[in-house]
Amino acid sequence: MQPSRLVIGQHLLRRILEQCMEERPYEACGILTGKNGQVLHAYATDNAKRSPVFYEVDAVQQERALRSMAEHGDELIAIYHSHPTAPAVPSINDIRLAVHYPEAIRVIVSLAGPADVRAFLIQDGRVHPVSLESPHDTAGEWLDLRAAGEQPN
Repeated sequence: MQPSRLVIGQHLLRRILEQCMEERPYEACGILTGKNGQVLHAYATDNAKRSPVFYEVDAVQQERALRSMAEHGDELIAIYHSHPTAPAVPSINDIRLAVHYPEAIRVIVSLAGPADVRAFLIQDGRVHPVSLESPHDTAGEWLDLRAAGEQPN
């Protein structure tokens, strides 16, 4: 079953945007988990590549996020990253990397102008837009796993 929508409360979306702006000029990244397309937990992670055009979720932080996801009974819903100077559309690298966790929606935050956030499902090299809904609520938990912002467990 392909997800047709992604729901991220405005509180979590605002935190993601803040992270992306903080990490500029590098791409920021993280993991979103929850149930039935509703994001319940957002995990901010370090970009192990520290690059303005490429990202790789820090492996140790990824493992921590996936372990926490299992403890909460969540599903992997999405992987997000920013494009500091490019539009919110998948790059060639994004499409190539989508072979890892192909069921995960890819959320891209463009900072090339006013912040633009879009969601895609990328499977077998094909890009499919996914509806992104951001209700006015404070649902969901922000977990900053980045080395500079680590929270105790």
